[in-house]
Amino acid sequence: MRKTLLWAVLTVLLLSSPVSAAPGTYLDFLRMVDDIETKSVLPSADLPKPRLPSKRDAQVLTVANSMLGMPVVWGGASPAQGFDCSGLVQYVFRQTGIDLPRTADLQFELGKTVAKPELQPGDLVYFTTYEPGASHVGIYTGGGKFIHTSFSQGVVAFGDLNDPYFAARYYGAKRINAG
Repeated sequence: MRKTLLWAVLTVLLLSSPVSAAPGTYLDFLRMVDDIETKSVLPSADLPKPRLPSKRDAQVLTVANSMLGMPVVWGGASPAQGFDCSGLVQYVFRQTGIDLPRTADLQFELGKTVAKPELQPGDLVYFTTYEPGASHVGIYTGGGKFIHTSFSQGVVAFGDLNDPYFAARYYGAKRINAG
């Protein structure tokens, strides 16, 4: 893609400017190409770099994935009982050494706020469902997907941030760091 764009820019420049045989023209041309490539084609050094998943994030995702298919039970907080949303999140994070409060609204008070475009696997995503504020929570897995308790399916399952139901009820996201 970059090469195609670069060649298109160079072709336009070559066809729209007079050719000169003056000494230094070729060197000036190369400097111009380098300038165009650096400023227009290559990504800016100022762009945020995606963070690499930590060992803890990988553990969170492993435990969360192992809970897929577990029954959904209001007030449940263990594999033996089944789970509700905040019970699932509390259980998964506890397995990685992080204690979280029991309810989604209290969990939402912790961690660093994360903008939706900056979501990383292991972040917590919150929704306003049965009451105002953070009343449902899931664990972001990447690609717009998250693991949560699906009452409509009756089991722990994947959800999609782009699903109209969740898109309309998205409340925010948090990144929980160990320590």
